[in-house]
Formats: sequence, C-alpha cells, structure tokens
Amino acid sequence: MIIVLNLFDIIPGKETQYADYLRRVQPLLERHHAHPLFYGRTKARFMGCCSQEYCGLIAYATAADLTRFSHDPDFAAIRAIRDSSTRNYVLTVVEEIGFAEAIDILDPSSAKKDPPGGH
Repeated sequence: MIIVLNLFDIIPGKETQYADYLRRVQPLLERHHAHPLFYGRTKARFMGCCSQEYCGLIAYATAADLTRFSHDPDFAAIRAIRDSSTRNYVLTVVEEIGFAEAIDILDPSSAKKDPPGGH
C-alpha cells in the first residue's frame, strides 16, 4: 500500500473552488483504486514548524495506481483547480515498511544481534 500525505492551506475565499475539486477528484481516485483514509483540520501543533491547516491521507493499492492517477488526463484537467485554491502545499508519498524493517534499514548491525531473551 502507498499512502499520500497532503498538507495544505486553502486560500481564503477559495473554499468553494476547493470543494469543487474534491467532488471531481473522488471518482478519479476510485478509478485508480485509491481512497481517502482521513481528511481533517489542524487543531494543535506540538512539535515542528509545519503550519498547514488541512491534512489528507489517500491510500493507493500500489505505486502503479498512484502513477496512473498522476498521469490521468482527467486529473490533469482538474489539477489547476486544486493548485489555484490552495497554498503551502506539501505532498509526501510513503510506502509501508513496518518497524522491524525500519530498524534493519536504519541500523543494519541490529539484524546480527540476538533478539531480547535469545541466545
């Protein structure tokens, strides 16, 4: 599974325009086996300097689905709606690897260590 993290601000006065984008992008996401996991507004910041007011998490079944969506001519036709109604946009693509694999990637020597309680 591929998750796309969208962080953004809606330009004041462009809320209706962004809502139109959401209505039009939904069937395209479905066409490419993607679905929103979460959409929300920032309520508090505890660390860091990320200042975006909105967050969306979109799940794609595969990286190929994301690629097909990104190159879909129907998406290209509505992308300008999103781009002209938002600012401070950050889009990050994440592939799940799990904690164990992350530890092995970050500390390759950990794979050679015995697990707790092991010999």
